[in-house]
Amino acid sequence: MNFTVVATLNPPQIEQLHALYQTQWWSQGRSLEDVATMLEHTNVMVGLVDDKERLVGFCRVLTDFTFRATIYDVMVMPTWQGRGLGQRLLEEVIWDPRLQRVSAIFLCCEEDLVPFYERWNFRRFEKGPVWMIRPQRPG
Repeated sequence: MNFTVVATLNPPQIEQLHALYQTQWWSQGRSLEDVATMLEHTNVMVGLVDDKERLVGFCRVLTDFTFRATIYDVMVMPTWQGRGLGQRLLEEVIWDPRLQRVSAIFLCCEEDLVPFYERWNFRRFEKGPVWMIRPQRPG
């Protein structure tokens, strides 16, 4: 099956993205309203849609387009995992012309996904910054 890359989502696809978030342990409970607001403030978005315009994969980037970019929410619908769609999402982000000037691209992932991201030359910090979090509300 062929998939189309999209940079914006239509209203049904936003609802599908909300449903996709509910399949992830780290994003269950996010509201549709919050997902729509997040999309409005995302600098780079990559969606994969099937031939019926259904969203099957998604990731996003927050960036200043010069020094730093951070990849968030690399997700593929569970029924489509294992078919190279995560790879397609990463390739679209890594080679996005708007991000070619960025000095470094960051991401945070679970331990079992490290080998996947290493294929794109992501590496662990041996020394340096420590990711920290200050939760302000659920989600």
